[in-house]
Amino acid sequence: MERYVGIDVGAETIKLAEVVRERDELRLVRHEVVAHGKEPGPRLLEILRAWDWDKVSSAVATGRLGRQLALERIPTKQALLRGFRFLHGGDPATVVNIGSRGFSVLEIRAAGDPAYRESSRCAQGTGNFLRQLVERFGLSVEETARITASVGEPAPLSGRCPVILKTDMTHLANKGERHERILAGLLDAIAESAEVLVKPRRSPPRVLLTGGVTRARRVREHFRGFLERNGMSLLEADLERSLVLEAVGCAVHAARERPGARPLGELLRPTVEAKIEMVPALRSALPRVRRMPPPPAARGDGPHAVDVDV
Repeated sequence: MERYVGIDVGAETIKLAEVVRERDELRLVRHEVVAHGKEPGPRLLEILRAWDWDKVSSAVATGRLGRQLALERIPTKQALLRGFRFLHGGDPATVVNIGSRGFSVLEIRAAGDPAYRESSRCAQGTGNFLRQLVERFGLSVEETARITASVGEPAPLSGRCPVILKTDMTHLANKGERHERILAGLLDAIAESAEVLVKPRRSPPRVLLTGGVTRARRVREHFRGFLERNGMSLLEADLERSLVLEAVGCAVHAARERPGARPLGELLRPTVEAKIEMVPALRSALPRVRRMPPPPAARGDGPHAVDVDV
């Protein structure tokens, strides 16, 4: 039995998926999501040992930190596309991804190339941003998702800017507003920021949500309402499989292209030390400075008088 592994190394988590080939068909047999604590290399090696890496036929990587691996890498867009088609078929769809460092939309159309849009570099709408804010209330993201699921009247918050959003949340908390209402407003603002990337008149109406933030029920229900108002629908799918969509796409790519897999001891690329070029202090250039004499004072009786030739 041939085994193929896909690896998505993100800013906060490692996502893995394994597919096997049985009678010329591919089948997803396992997947996993783990936090790497800013040390993805050692954590990944630990997991792959448990996955019996030496018997893997081929592997492919993607993700923000995927370049640390000595494996063939594919873009996130391609990984999402292959993962979606493997799990949900080839019909047109819109894939909305809200992850730790941003959000994106992939439009899989009936004809033509898929369209891919990403958020700006602004922190608003990301998993890291959400985690930082809820920790101010002494809560985890999971606890926040639980206590906000049934809030009917969230605090009105705008997601137009993370700085303003933080200020508004602090102001409401200082006024004694209930925490669950504030946090419900926060999740709604994050959902609205991602919804901006969906184009109801152009995006395929079948929508799949992926990424860690979309596990929150409130975010999913906010999206459902937005989609229904615009003649679109939310694709009901296994949340855990949706979370590893990129890793599944990498595993499928590995099975079809068969690029091979390095031994575990050679999987991590050597760390390249970054060097900062030092330049002399500005004071060392003082002897080269030439001071210009002040211009002559204007003539005349008043402060603004000028000479005029007639």
